[in-house]
Amino acid sequence: MDQLSKTRRGRLSALRPSRKRFDVLAQQLPIGVYQTDIAGRFVYVNERWSELTGLDPESAEGVSWASVVHPEDLERVVGEWRRSRLEERPFSLEYRYLRPDGSAAWISCRAVELRDDHGEVTGYLGTCSDTVVSPTVDKALEEAEERFANAFEEAPIGMALVGLDGSFLRVNRALPEIVGRDPEELLGLTFEDITHPDDLEADLELVRQVIAGELRSYRMEKRYVRADGEQRWVLLSVSLVRNETGEPLYFVSQIEDVTDRRRGEDALREAEDRFRSAFDEAPIGMAMNALDGRFLRVNRALSEITGHSREQLEATNFRSITHPDDLARNEKGMSDMLAGRAPHYRTEKRYIHANGHVVPVDLSCTVVRDADGEPLHILTQVQDITERKRFEGQLQYLADHDSLTGLFNRRRFEEELTRELAGAERYESRLAVLAIDLDDFKYINDSLGHSIGDELIARVGRGLRERLRRSDVLARLGGDEFAVILPRIDEATALELAEGLLEAVAEVDLVGLGGRGGGKVSASVGVAMFDAASRLTAEELLVEADIAMYDAKEAGRARAILYDATEDRQERMLSRMTWAERVRDALAADSFVLYAQPVMSLNGDPIPRSELLLRMLGENGDVIPPGSFLYIAERFDLVQEIDRWVVSRAIEILAEEQAADNEVVLCVNLSAKSVTDPALPEHVAHELQAHGADGRGLCFEVTETAAIVNVDRARHFASLVAELGCEFALDDFGAGFASFYYLKHLAFDLLKIDGEFVTDLTTSLTDQLVVKSVVDIARGLGKRTIAEFVEDAETLDLLRGMGVDFAQGFYVAKPAPLPLVQSPLPHLENA
Repeated sequence: MDQLSKTRRGRLSALRPSRKRFDVLAQQLPIGVYQTDIAGRFVYVNERWSELTGLDPESAEGVSWASVVHPEDLERVVGEWRRSRLEERPFSLEYRYLRPDGSAAWISCRAVELRDDHGEVTGYLGTCSDTVVSPTVDKALEEAEERFANAFEEAPIGMALVGLDGSFLRVNRALPEIVGRDPEELLGLTFEDITHPDDLEADLELVRQVIAGELRSYRMEKRYVRADGEQRWVLLSVSLVRNETGEPLYFVSQIEDVTDRRRGEDALREAEDRFRSAFDEAPIGMAMNALDGRFLRVNRALSEITGHSREQLEATNFRSITHPDDLARNEKGMSDMLAGRAPHYRTEKRYIHANGHVVPVDLSCTVVRDADGEPLHILTQVQDITERKRFEGQLQYLADHDSLTGLFNRRRFEEELTRELAGAERYESRLAVLAIDLDDFKYINDSLGHSIGDELIARVGRGLRERLRRSDVLARLGGDEFAVILPRIDEATALELAEGLLEAVAEVDLVGLGGRGGGKVSASVGVAMFDAASRLTAEELLVEADIAMYDAKEAGRARAILYDATEDRQERMLSRMTWAERVRDALAADSFVLYAQPVMSLNGDPIPRSELLLRMLGENGDVIPPGSFLYIAERFDLVQEIDRWVVSRAIEILAEEQAADNEVVLCVNLSAKSVTDPALPEHVAHELQAHGADGRGLCFEVTETAAIVNVDRARHFASLVAELGCEFALDDFGAGFASFYYLKHLAFDLLKIDGEFVTDLTTSLTDQLVVKSVVDIARGLGKRTIAEFVEDAETLDLLRGMGVDFAQGFYVAKPAPLPLVQSPLPHLENA
């Protein structure tokens, strides 16, 4: 250790320069150097100081340092000077020099005390620069003259004096911490010993160029290898000190640890690489747009969506491929987003494909901003929604059309009627509404079978469509009831057209339908007229057409009658209770009753199951089937109240059965309006709690047509009743084109196969394939199936063989008044 100290002292002794050598060193530095006496008068300044202050060395000599400080900064400088002396630390501050020409120069100044051999302060030595220059250079000067020793040691970055052979002559306190070695160990090494091998060649080449005079100094980023093997990235700045003859003496090095910065840069680069990869390989279209809409960068998916190559897209803007009808809306959304009025922009729009066809897309845009919040560019995501739009179109078609005839359904018809009435009022034109009801259809349906009835309805629908004008609107309201809107028409023409529709119905011959039956079909037609002066609503106009249609039936059927709005007729019609009034009265008087139709288990399920069916009691105690009043209830918004009555009564019955230790499952049908009623699940929960019933004994059946009205609401309803323990069944499954869509989007427990596929199951291979497929899918999903319309033993056996879980129909059991059937069905015990 003594020998090391002697060596070190020898190196330092060799470095103590004379005043002349100090001048040479100071003149070489790229910063201002000055020295003052104890009174603060300049006794020495170098050329760089003169450049900064505008004073030549001769003019500066003897001048007080305070005279060159800008007057506005003087008080701050003096205060900091006093604090630094009181705290016995170097003076360091940024302030302004005031040049003789009146201009100001911002400088970073640093000064230390000069002491004699007795420790007395004899003056001050300082450095200044016009930018925030690392104090390393200042410290190098102090070390070289021993007056800079303190600043050298305390520098926050590594400092070193390095010999021409690469050995460390002196290092400050920070450098050993950076390179992970003791100061004594470091002074016995060269910079080559601790430099990463891959960086050494470039470092040595720069050293050579500096010594050769090709460079005055150099900066580079390199790696040091610590004693523990860890690599540290540093920013190395090296300058060469020469003597008065230009001979190189030693290097002054400053070493800043930039490992964290490099890691951050590497992480940023990796993130950029990941973003670039995610951008380029994303399955949806991605683009970076300039603020003016130009494509700066696009990915492969966007090229595939638009049919344009990357080069083509990046040479144009989004406007050139946007459908003209969407441009104004697109521009406004972008403008609002760029102005900060919206955090992002999302819309559906249309692109024009390179082949000329329209491509619907879901567009999402976000502004990328700089650190100051200024917009840089726009990040755009584009998803091709062609398939979704096609499917939405199918769903909309199903929501608007009758699945059997392809005609508008009641909901869409009422929308069209409301729109036509508004147009007629605005333009003071007339229109007619026709209510058409087939005569004796129930007899035909019951005697010839449901399939014949369905085929008859379909043929009647086609025949009516052929007789109407393009502007007329035809719909099937339900069952055997049709309705027509005839815009811009008078009474005579409306009646003439109604007669033509009667002829179209009469042309449908029952002979040959399914190989059975015979005879002609007829219908009764009610005609109601509308003009601007009548002020009728769509509902009122439909009621008038219904009244006229019933008049036609009472007059002998197979005819058309115009609604008579005279006073005496009004009085006569008002004296007759309407169906809507009868429904309201039945609700008020509790004149509804429930029938139960047992559902047979085909897989050994021991729990009795029944579907509850609604009936209404007439004035004379006769039982009225739901087909006679439910459509009226739906038209007058009474169906939700009816459904609540059924739910309440079903839960009451369920509670009674459970109290008697009878385990049963009761199935309740719900209308579309009830399924989308957000208050119904709460009503179910309240009734279950009020009666102390277990919800596991309750099953809600919802048809496809009810679910399609609002899939999200239906899904929400299914989720809520499942929380109550209730089952959820999809009724008439297979009746719509989108059946399998609901399997994905609705949480159900049972699939009730539409009777259309069961009625002719024994003779139709198509029906057998459909039923078997539905059963396989249900089983794959862990769900059960019910087959309805089972009317013979052969069908029952076939269903059991296919793996259907439950069967329901007249062969199994006909609907009957309560109480429930708790024992096995007698005629099926050995089935």
